[in-house]
Amino acid sequence: MDATTALNVAALAISLTALVISVLLTLRQIRLASGGIHLPVVLEAFNHSRSATWFKAQEYVLTTLAREYQAERGWRGLPEQARSYANTIGLFYDDLGKLVAHGMIDQSLVIGSYGTNIVRLWDALAPYAYTERRKHGLHFWIYFEDLAARTASTPPASVYADLRLRSRPPRQKPGAVGPTSDLGAEPERR
Repeated sequence: MDATTALNVAALAISLTALVISVLLTLRQIRLASGGIHLPVVLEAFNHSRSATWFKAQEYVLTTLAREYQAERGWRGLPEQARSYANTIGLFYDDLGKLVAHGMIDQSLVIGSYGTNIVRLWDALAPYAYTERRKHGLHFWIYFEDLAARTASTPPASVYADLRLRSRPPRQKPGAVGPTSDLGAEPERR
């Protein structure tokens, strides 16, 4: 191989490397920009699911709804307060499910954040949703159901493992007196 050919091969290799790096950086920027656009929606969802109304609705749906009202009534057959609690949960997860199904937000963020509660709440509300579908021919809470199915097949533990989340157990027992951080502390001597 003469010097000109070797120089051309080296230039081509450098150009291809630069192209690959450029494409990877562009894809990363697109991903970051996309996440920034949806950040307000995600933060609003987090705020909503930390409200007193949310916790009251969740508790009602999980512990009381099925005891008080048969699923054959469907969602429309529930009295106003029960329907309101069901809506608080159902509409929230249906909307989150839309964002996940359409690729607007990463499903691992939703599954990692809300975990198996998605499945538990769907299981509690599913009989009412299926009655609505059967009686009125609607795709009632179809995205909520999809989100529950995704969560059941991708448990939060696998999301945490994929993210390589780390743990740090407490250095002392609860109730013990003293600093809880070893930052800046002298190393233990034995």
